[in-house]
Amino acid sequence: MGTGRGRPQRPLDTTVPALAELAQELRELRATAGLKLDDLYTLTHWSKGALSAATTGRDLPRWDLVRAWVTACDPDANLDLWEARHSRARAQYERSRLAPVPAEGGRTEPPHAPDVLDVLDVLDVLDAPVVPAATAALAVPAGPAGPPPSSLERDAWRTLAPDRRPWGVAAHPAAIPLRFTTVGPDFTDTGSDAADLTGRYDQIGEIFALTGRRRLLILGDRGSGKTQLARHLGTRLLTADGGGGAGAVPVLVSLRGWRPGHGPDSLLGWIADALTGCTAEDVRTLLGRHRLLPLLDDFDSLTLRQRGRALHTFNQLPEQAPFVLISGWPEFTRAVEQTDTVIAASSGVRLLPVGAADLDGWIQRSSRSRTKQQEWAPVLEAIAARPELPAATVLADPTLAGAARLLYTDGRAVPSELVAEDATVESLEARLVRNLFSSFSPYRNHRDADGGRLFQEQHRHQALHLLARRELEEGGAVADLRVLYRGRRPSRLRAGVHAALLVLLVWLFLGITDDGTGANDFTDSSTAPDAGGYLLSLVIGSGWYVYLRHRLDPGAAPTDPVGRVRFRLLQSIPVAAAWMLVLAFEPDADLALLALVLVSLLLGCAVWLAEQASSRPAPRWFLSELALLPVLFFTVSLTPGFDLLLLPVFLPVLLGVTVTGHWLRAVLTSRFALWGLYPGVLLELLAEATGPEILRAGPDGWSFTHPAVARWYRDAPAGAAEAEDDPRMD
Repeated sequence: MGTGRGRPQRPLDTTVPALAELAQELRELRATAGLKLDDLYTLTHWSKGALSAATTGRDLPRWDLVRAWVTACDPDANLDLWEARHSRARAQYERSRLAPVPAEGGRTEPPHAPDVLDVLDVLDVLDAPVVPAATAALAVPAGPAGPPPSSLERDAWRTLAPDRRPWGVAAHPAAIPLRFTTVGPDFTDTGSDAADLTGRYDQIGEIFALTGRRRLLILGDRGSGKTQLARHLGTRLLTADGGGGAGAVPVLVSLRGWRPGHGPDSLLGWIADALTGCTAEDVRTLLGRHRLLPLLDDFDSLTLRQRGRALHTFNQLPEQAPFVLISGWPEFTRAVEQTDTVIAASSGVRLLPVGAADLDGWIQRSSRSRTKQQEWAPVLEAIAARPELPAATVLADPTLAGAARLLYTDGRAVPSELVAEDATVESLEARLVRNLFSSFSPYRNHRDADGGRLFQEQHRHQALHLLARRELEEGGAVADLRVLYRGRRPSRLRAGVHAALLVLLVWLFLGITDDGTGANDFTDSSTAPDAGGYLLSLVIGSGWYVYLRHRLDPGAAPTDPVGRVRFRLLQSIPVAAAWMLVLAFEPDADLALLALVLVSLLLGCAVWLAEQASSRPAPRWFLSELALLPVLFFTVSLTPGFDLLLLPVFLPVLLGVTVTGHWLRAVLTSRFALWGLYPGVLLELLAEATGPEILRAGPDGWSFTHPAVARWYRDAPAGAAEAEDDPRMD
């Protein structure tokens, strides 16, 4: 095989942009394969003159020559993609031949009347993604600065903001060379003659054109770069269409928090909420006219039932309505298998793990040190020869590969650590994530006027540690602060023991009577509670058991009536307990009724405040709860017939329904380790972590952007908060 060196190539003619792009792609493909023109002559059996002319950009090469060229350089290349490039070049080449030509006498002859094929070729040019040079010729100018951006275009650029993480897919110096393959017909609506959608990160715009610009699925594992690939697709389409040209305007819309209804109106309304000044009918019109391309992200954040209903909702949209759906591979495939429903007119790509061949050249590119590049060579060779190595598993993840580039290429660490004998997947992940947070800590620059930390580092670590544990147990995003403070959900046995003890406690307290002398007699049989007392104790104990086993999901879907009814019943338990306790003593009617109303209102207010404080990042809800508790205790103590011994009955109820109560219980059970982490500070810490995209905040709560980060915070030792801020760590 040749070295790729030979006679100098002819200058590239850029008169026809698509033809010049095709010629440049052929040149780069031959250079990557390391072939000389003589090698291509031997492999393709085309003359050297024809091969050389194919890369000048002046003449249109035949498709047979292009196919032979591509097959010789890359046997696994996507021929459908290359055929689309050739067709686009042919269309622009034919269009250039339709331009007016000077005639004798200085007059300009009009072009010949185009036939149907010429018109279709021109339409293909206008509709296909093109290079920016061609875009400038197709855009409609409106003065020196061009047309002003529309609100839809502004929404598009706002939602397509690139990943700000320095270890992300699109980080400097170049995007990670992600690869993807075609999703089979089991999960899409493609026929036997469907186009091959295999490609690379930079080819996603052309791949989308192969689908007819209709419905594309971008699937992959968590952290594989699905969202960034969709952002790149939207940016390419928006740039190619001139930001408001003939094509649809791509807008990235997250489906987190969406509750699919029985028709498409819920989806249209959800998309309209993400746009400026749009209604559901506006979205319907824009989709029908192909003026809007929603990039629907976070499909995997929905529950299994919601995903099944969402598939039916997508199929109820007009068949010509285009969209792109981004989802995790296991979540999407499970929804299709459970419902036996695929999205009509859909094609799909699935992101592949990053391999040693993908990393070779990219991971050393940011370093100018030849020594550093040489240190990577044996590591990449070992990964290619032994795919079972822990380093191969870790670097197959794009996010961790970006972290490895920062540490082992830009940093002072040695790449040979990756293939050490004692290296494991867990140790390598912890090493990479710890370096990321030591170099790019989101709290490093947050200081007050005195130069001190605005938030204690230990509290920050504890907040993310709590969230990581709860995210694992809840199986998704965490929206309710009570889940963070309440600890691990107790088992049925433990919850049953607690409920039984509470039943016994209530039964004993109801059996104590005051004879007016201040003496209580436990042995007097006349003091035993009646049937109402037994019923009250059983109701309180059962309610406490249900509460301990409840997952605290106030945002149950409208289609989940069982969950909604159960949550409403839980809300009514404190008020019902107050009514039954007051009535059990048979006090004076007027005073009892007044006290009963006050207690009920205060308990209802406490429950309402708990819901607000659990989902809104504002400390005022916590302060309101804190001020309400003594008022509530004081009001309860004034209830006629109330005995101070009954306070332990109310105490677990109050500590169970309020965020303040959960925080107090968590402080006591953790030996005051969470004393400074009250709900207001906790919410601010979580909100701060969304800035550098360590956390993602959505309508359904907070979640980590990558599972490796969640694992690190969940499993990190107690001293990790101090270690990650030690500049001497690396």
